[in-house]
Amino acid sequence: SDGKKEDEEKKYLDVISNKNIKLSERVLIPVKQYPKFNFVGKLLGPRGNSLKRLQEETGAKMSILGKGSMRDKAKEEELRKSGEAKYAHLSDELHVLIEVFAPPGEAYSRMSHALEEIKKFLVPDYNDEIRQEQLRELSYLNGSEDSGRGRGIRGRGIRIAPTTPSRGRGGAIPPPPPPGRGVLTPRGTTVTRGALPVPPVARGVPTPRARGAPTVPGYRAPPPPAHEAYEEYGYD
Repeated sequence: SDGKKEDEEKKYLDVISNKNIKLSERVLIPVKQYPKFNFVGKLLGPRGNSLKRLQEETGAKMSILGKGSMRDKAKEEELRKSGEAKYAHLSDELHVLIEVFAPPGEAYSRMSHALEEIKKFLVPDYNDEIRQEQLRELSYLNGSEDSGRGRGIRGRGIRIAPTTPSRGRGGAIPPPPPPGRGVLTPRGTTVTRGALPVPPVARGVPTPRARGAPTVPGYRAPPPPAHEAYEEYGYD
């Protein structure tokens, strides 16, 4: 009779008591239509930050589940065959599980917001606003790490202007060099290794150079954008 009573309660939504309810939706990731696009990488973003922010903004819990949700395919296959209930999702299609726990009105509002936002990440576009923002974040993260070690910005698939200083620890941009220092190399002048044309500048700040001028030793210009950039983000 207790089970019957629970079923009766589930038939109706009690909005007066304002008790929390749980909503969940499984959103399909269109890997069959676009097999070459790395949707998992786009959803996660650099170091998983995109998915973290998406959850914070919508107030919904999001999990990437199903076939292809793990980076290690051999491990995924092993866990799928283990028969454990917590790995049963690995037999499902690749999807995002969205869960909300809140009072009725708020719960449906959050779910609606989450569905609208997740849809933007399921567009197979390598040059949309989300992608551009992720590349900027990736260049910032790489620049922060490298400037701490005294090297220039690196990172595959990121365009960086030659005169852009790399960001130091804490994300602050170092001040420009004082007048008289950091003079641009004249067009056509060759820079010999070991004889810099300008006085040394602060660690981690690439020497500004004229457009088309020879490369200053120690600075590597990043290669052009590659479609595989999402692979660097890493995901479990």
